[in-house]
Amino acid sequence: MIDGIMWWDMPKLSVVFLGPAGSGKTFLTWAFGRWLEDYGFLVDYVNLDPSADYLPYTPSFDVRGLVRTRDIMELEGLGPNAAIVRAIDVLVERGNVICESLSKMSGEYILIDTPGQMEIVVFRPSGLKLIQLVKTASKPVGVFLLDSTIGRHGTEAAISILLATITQLRLEIPVIPVLSKSDASGLPGGLITPNIYSEVDSIASYLHRKEPGVLSEMLAETMNLVKKYVRSGRLIAISSLTKEGLDELYKILHEVFCACGDLT
Repeated sequence: MIDGIMWWDMPKLSVVFLGPAGSGKTFLTWAFGRWLEDYGFLVDYVNLDPSADYLPYTPSFDVRGLVRTRDIMELEGLGPNAAIVRAIDVLVERGNVICESLSKMSGEYILIDTPGQMEIVVFRPSGLKLIQLVKTASKPVGVFLLDSTIGRHGTEAAISILLATITQLRLEIPVIPVLSKSDASGLPGGLITPNIYSEVDSIASYLHRKEPGVLSEMLAETMNLVKKYVRSGRLIAISSLTKEGLDELYKILHEVFCACGDLT
């Protein structure tokens, strides 16, 4: 039990870690898994990145057993970008193996690490099919990492929030935006704002005041549109290094499938 939440009250969740390259997906997969295990939960780790060279966790299922990007490069004479696209296509072709492996997992949580190249999962048809395979075995929730070291405001923050919203709509799964690497940016881990809409408003206001220009103007207007589609909820900061904020992440993941449907 964590803060009154019993694990048997929860659906079997798969937590899909998403975000741009370098945002900390793999390290958070490991850190959150260890945090859950410290509370007595059984955790399965899944690596969906055929390009991964090193993993800090021991995967229950690893797509590198089916295909590796570097092998595709050698066999088909492709560059690294084309090779990972081809590798994801191969994974979808072997979808029955992925479905069977996920369905046999016994953990209360399935933590899924995705490729560094986020666009492959979000924007390519094979990436969407990969998420569909995850849906067959669990109730997936996306955790979209917003790298806090690039700043909470300005054009970079606006683009990150926009990408998180597009990811939610594109994959058709709940997506929780979180600020990662709070230890590196000086943010306190945990609750940043009780309503993410206020963060979106703050970004738009900052763009108007501090970053005049066509791009900032467009992004500020886009923030008004984002508010119509972004999931209601708290915005939290997390650190995979210090484990701060992971308790808040746990609570929000539980609330995604709460009957009330309100994450505020």
